[in-house]
Amino acid sequence: MIDYRRALRESADPQLADFNSKLTPGKQGIMGVRIPEIRRIARAVVKDDWRGFLEDEPQCFEEEVLRGIVIATAPMDVGERISLTDGFLHHVDNWATCDVFCNSWIVPKGGYGPAWDYFSSLIESGDEFRMRVSLVARMSLSKDGDHDMMLLEDIATHDNPGYYYRMGAAWAVSVIYMRSRGPVIDLLRSHRMEPWTHNKSIQKICESRRVSPEERSEVRALRRRAP
Repeated sequence: MIDYRRALRESADPQLADFNSKLTPGKQGIMGVRIPEIRRIARAVVKDDWRGFLEDEPQCFEEEVLRGIVIATAPMDVGERISLTDGFLHHVDNWATCDVFCNSWIVPKGGYGPAWDYFSSLIESGDEFRMRVSLVARMSLSKDGDHDMMLLEDIATHDNPGYYYRMGAAWAVSVIYMRSRGPVIDLLRSHRMEPWTHNKSIQKICESRRVSPEERSEVRALRRRAP
């Protein structure tokens, strides 16, 4: 098996470690390895002995991210990928690991339905980051308006007081707005979302350069007063 720990050490940048520590407050053991480099190492692990690699427990932030990318991309059927994902989620305790992992997750052939159902189920967990995984993974998986509507409905009917869940929910709403404006406007007008998430969704939508001045005015008019 390749010496992935040595490869990570050789790619570490102390200045980047300080910067990343500020972006992920409270996360310990950050070496400062750029995500493209971790992806490169992950590809080497997958080509070599990824099952042997998964026998090691990660010892730092970058090793957790590396493990997530290997689980998300190594060749396997959907049942095994879901099982390994479930075992990995206790490492997902920050937004960066969550988002890199979710955006790397490859759906094996014929596995779309089970993958969608699995990630949908995480919204019921009550855990801040498992709920964020549910949203971020399904943003990538969503293939049509029906799936966007399911995701919006979960955002309307589920909440967690954690900052990173609510930011993930607002991000998802803004992404869906770019694909399907009408349902998002309907959701904002319904006032079904938690107020902070509602207003943060509007902010995220208005930050996009793809939104016209007229659309920004319409969306901003739907802001709510915080209770």
